[in-house]
Amino acid sequence: MATPERRTAPSVPAHPSTSAVPAGPVPVVAPAGWMLILVSGIGMVLASWTLFGVEASGMWAGYRVGFIGTVVIICAMLLNTSLPAKPTLGLLGLLGILTVLFGVFIDQGKTVMLTELIGGAALLVGTGLYGAGRKS
Repeated sequence: MATPERRTAPSVPAHPSTSAVPAGPVPVVAPAGWMLILVSGIGMVLASWTLFGVEASGMWAGYRVGFIGTVVIICAMLLNTSLPAKPTLGLLGLLGILTVLFGVFIDQGKTVMLTELIGGAALLVGTGLYGAGRKS
């Protein structure tokens, strides 16, 4: 067998000539998270107006989901101001967890349960995306 030829000067330098650029957040993640937060709040408010029944349980579920949806919309608007975003993201996370727990544990109709589960899950995903896509 032939032995490979040894090169005296390697063509690839031992140290790279340019420094590695640290990876930052993707610029699409935070706006997509903000849009998901806003859509989940609007969806909860619209669902409380249009989908919930007029009997007592549907009315109380409408009050609950409508109030949470209104607070979510206000928080989404606060994220576009110069105020610190961490407290608002914390509140949005708590509202998402609360909405999912309402959907799981409160015995309501299927429409109320699905609205709370989908709205809460979308709110949690949007909050996570917005938090992951922020620069600071």
